[in-house]
Order: sequence, then C-alpha cells, then structure tokens
Amino acid sequence: MNIAIILAAGKGTRMDNKGDKILLSLMERPVITYTLEAFEKNPDIDRIVVVANKANEKEVKALIKKEKFTKVEKIVQGGRERQDSVHNGLKAINGKKEDIVVIHNAANPLVSQQTISETITTAKKYGAAVAALPAEDTIKEVENNTVVKTLQREKLWRMQTPQAIRFGIAKEAFEKAYKERYYSTDDVALVERLGKEVRIVPSNKENIKLTTKEDMALAQLFKTSTKVGIGQDSHRFTDKKKPLILGGLVIPNEKGLEADSDGDVLLHALFNALSQAIGEKSLGHYATPMFRNGVTDSKEYLKIALEKIKDHRINNIGFMIEAKRPKIDDYADKMKESISQIMGVHPRQIGITATSGEGLSEFGKGKGIQAFAVVTLVPK
Repeated sequence: MNIAIILAAGKGTRMDNKGDKILLSLMERPVITYTLEAFEKNPDIDRIVVVANKANEKEVKALIKKEKFTKVEKIVQGGRERQDSVHNGLKAINGKKEDIVVIHNAANPLVSQQTISETITTAKKYGAAVAALPAEDTIKEVENNTVVKTLQREKLWRMQTPQAIRFGIAKEAFEKAYKERYYSTDDVALVERLGKEVRIVPSNKENIKLTTKEDMALAQLFKTSTKVGIGQDSHRFTDKKKPLILGGLVIPNEKGLEADSDGDVLLHALFNALSQAIGEKSLGHYATPMFRNGVTDSKEYLKIALEKIKDHRINNIGFMIEAKRPKIDDYADKMKESISQIMGVHPRQIGITATSGEGLSEFGKGKGIQAFAVVTLVPK
C-alpha cells in the first residue's frame, strides 16, 4: 500500500501575504486543491493523510469535502518544525513495514503523475527515493562572504518532494533522529543517517515549491503555457507482403513500409512530437525493447507517450506527409477518424496535408513515405 502524507502545516512567511499560501488562489482555485488532486487521481496512491495547522484545518477540511477527495482518510495537526509535522503524519498511519510513505509539500501543486509514480516505484525497489532536479548553476561554499570551495556541479542535485520511503525505514529513521535530537529540512536525510540507500528520481521542472510571490507568478505561467512538439519519421516501401498502415488505418492495394514494426510513419512521428513537447526521449528508446518482445503495433508504442503526457490536454495535432503514393487526400478523413479514436480527441483537432514535392526527394519519387507531426499541449 502507498500512503501519501501531504504537508499543509507551514506558515508561508516568505510569501509576504496575510493568508496561508496553500489557500491562495491559483487559477481561481486554492493551491492545495491542485496538490491533493494530483495524488487523488494517481492510481499508485491508496490513501492520503493531510497534516494541517490549527489556523487552516477547518478550511482544508471544507475544501476536501467540497472537492470530494475520497482518498483523504485523516487530517492531523502539524508540529513546531517540518520534521515534527512529518512525524505526526507517520504516527497517524497504521502501516506495514513494506508500505510506501510518500511525503509531499502542499505548496508543490504542479507535481506530475510521472514524478509521483516513478518515486514510488524506485522506493519499492531501493527503500527510499526523492524527486530532484540537477543543479544548473555553479555552486560555491562561502564563509564570511569569501569563497571557500567550488563544488562539482555534476554531482549536485536540488531536492524536492515527493520523497518516498518504506514505512519501516521511515519509522526507524525518525525515531533515531528524535532520540539523537537531530533535525533536518529533508526527510530522506534521516534515511541517509541510517546508512541506507536513497535514490534520485528526475523531477518535472514545473514541480516548484511556492515560497514567494514570484513563484506564484511562475506557477500561473506553467498552468497556462502551451507546449509544442515536432516529430518526424520515414520508411521506404518493402517488397515483402505487408499492409500499408497510416494513422492506424490499413490502406488497401498498397505496398507496406520496411520497418521492424508495422511502419506507421504517422503514429511514429506523432510519438516523437508528443515526447519532444514534454522533454522526453524519442520513439526508438521505447519501441526497440518492445519490438524485441514481439510488439509491432504502433498503437501500443503510442500508449507510452499518452501515459507521459497525462498531465496535459491535447489541443491539436497536425501532419504533413511527403509521398507520391498513396493519394493521401483520398484517405485523410478516415485517417483523422482513426487517429482521433486512438488519441481521444475530436477529428476536428487533427489536420492532415500532403505533397509529392514535385518528385524532388526519394519520397516524392515513390520510394517511401515521410511524415512530420506537430502537437500543442496545454496543462489540465
């Protein structure tokens, strides 16, 4: 079982605002609702414990009821320090040693589903995991305004939440810390003190902690920004007996395309466009091992990309095809219908155009097909 502890007991003094920062409005909804929603809809999360403070407990409880967050089973009060609040959350959990506790700041409302799930998976395997981003700036150790040492940037990561720990390890780590009167602002630091392994999970860049007014403005930008991705794929025709498949549609009376998979250049280009839009890897990274396991249907490859973009909504998809044959306009509407069913969008959100390029390329000469795809994504 995986139990999330959402920390909502901080005062947010650096926000320079009279209200509690987790209750501030972000796109007309309180910040904490985005955080709880991310964990509520994540299939890997079974239960949620919210740690609140005396001042916000009543309002947090009302929001949970209003938003119908069914996974929230308890609201407990926080302590003097962050570590105390986490400990109160742990004590409220009747967990087993192998259960995973996922600790996350309510002030990090833009955590992705992928970050949550990968942190849990890694903690199950290694015992503890933390979402983090690599340091982008050179970091120096300074004393009395004088540089003491330049640290190796390649080895430095910025810790975030979620931080996932096996319940048995977390309990041991916190008990040891209190016994030795040790405090840390980082949960997995207590695990490190046990001499146990802590693994890094690359976080999504939008997963910022809202600490200042500038952070709120940045979060607003993330919530409204559109992402664009461009993908390309091409294959030559084969002499083997193989159907031609474009956009999941079988094109009759045409040669198929030379490829380990079904050779669907439209879906391959679309995968690359989706993946590029969110900064992920290209099709081959995922498709090659799947092919080795006998998976040749490009629709199965595309499911990976759809899983990775589930924090976003597809705004539109555009294809540009270069080929001498088949005549794309004869099949464009049927291809749109096929792709719309695969992607869960309306056919009107899909555009397909084609050219022979006056025979200036190998594709225009009829030796294969090249496809380009463009997608726009907006945050959900």
